[in-house]
Amino acid sequence: MAEATYDFGPIDELKPEALGVPGQRRFRILFRRENRSACFWMEKEQLGALADAVNELLSQISGGKGQGTPPPRGIFPEPFEIEIQTGRLALGYNEATDLFLLLFYDIEAEIELREEAQTEDELEDASLNMTPTFRCEASRGQLEAFYNESASVIQSGRPLPPSRNGHFKTT
Repeated sequence: MAEATYDFGPIDELKPEALGVPGQRRFRILFRRENRSACFWMEKEQLGALADAVNELLSQISGGKGQGTPPPRGIFPEPFEIEIQTGRLALGYNEATDLFLLLFYDIEAEIELREEAQTEDELEDASLNMTPTFRCEASRGQLEAFYNESASVIQSGRPLPPSRNGHFKTT
């Protein structure tokens, strides 16, 4: 696989967010390493699928404690070094650093790839050799926090279900 266009290495923080009002929300994940930051826009379903994949990967691999997790600052310097609409995503584990890998691909590059391919074989070959736009590494603690926060972000726009007695549940 080719090197990523942007490689943040071990990150300090990642955070899922939803912006806007329910029904019109936009979802993104922010990454920070020192004073570098990146923003990846995505569909709600992509965020949910990524969170599920992270949870599955964490259950399969016992490592990922390679770096101490810095406390979140919640500050992601703007303008972002990179800001794209997310296409494909990939996860992995780097035994050498004892950290988890996250790879993000720009959807525009994927669309361009599809348009340029003249056969299915060309498209498949190009897809397999596509350069990730962004690469970073995260600790187990960072991914566990991301998984939990993603569930909260995804659910935040939904109304509370009514209870059996007609009142909304608050728990």
